[in-house]
Amino acid sequence: MNVPPGMTEDLAAEFMRRLTAGDTLRKITSGDKRCGPALVTPQRFKKHCELHPEWAVEARRLAHVNEQVAARVRATVTWRLAIDRSAEKRRTAERCKNGHIRTLENTFYEQHLGYLVRRCKDCIKNRRQLLMPSADQVRASIASLHEGATLSSAASHVQQSMRNFIRANPKLGARLRYISDKNAHAHRSAAQRARRQFAASSLTRNDGQDAYEAVRQATAHVPEDEREDVMSRMFVAIGEGRLKLPDVRSRVGEFLAEQRRRPRVYGEARFSLNNPLGDDSDMTWLDTKTDADRLWA
Repeated sequence: MNVPPGMTEDLAAEFMRRLTAGDTLRKITSGDKRCGPALVTPQRFKKHCELHPEWAVEARRLAHVNEQVAARVRATVTWRLAIDRSAEKRRTAERCKNGHIRTLENTFYEQHLGYLVRRCKDCIKNRRQLLMPSADQVRASIASLHEGATLSSAASHVQQSMRNFIRANPKLGARLRYISDKNAHAHRSAAQRARRQFAASSLTRNDGQDAYEAVRQATAHVPEDEREDVMSRMFVAIGEGRLKLPDVRSRVGEFLAEQRRRPRVYGEARFSLNNPLGDDSDMTWLDTKTDADRLWA
């Protein structure tokens, strides 16, 4: 069998030039629609490599590099085309993959791999309703409840899964809700106490001089026999957070009226002459009255 001879010097130089330019061995030896016919046949290239080993080493190295680059380009182009076709199909579909009709109300868009992709709210809602927590998530939620947390303090996806778990286990769910409500009530009480403590700082600010001076100036017009009692009531209100220092002057009338109010009852008992003198006495207040105490003759 006749073996094709090697390439001429000009042909070998052109072959090397095309390899250096980035052409693959397949394009040079087999031809391409864009690059035209083949420069040489594969058999002739092999024969030239046998005749010129040093030239063959550089030629094969360049051919290997060009083939790797071409493979990456083909993979990238194919991957991008597939993504484009898939995204276009989803964008133009009238129904989602689960059969829900796409409307403006149940459709939203989000970025995915650099593209806008339509999402179905009905599908997401159905998935959330079926989502159940793992055993570790249930244990962690119960442990956090015993440590003072609430069901609403967990992450959003854990909250949804725990709601599904509570609906599926009503007896245990009722107990978890009770603990959560109890912790929430404790948190509100602590916050209330914190607010009162924060308000009480206005009573002790500057060693109490600010509060004392504000109350003293506000009660300067109050009769002297009632002034100390009104000031005491105002100090208590400031300490409990019911009265702020800027409002002392405008609200002094409320505390004066409270001081002057005369209740009809003392504790749980009414003021009556039939009341006993003491807890261990059978004598009433009426028994102590004489004729001299009568208002009429």
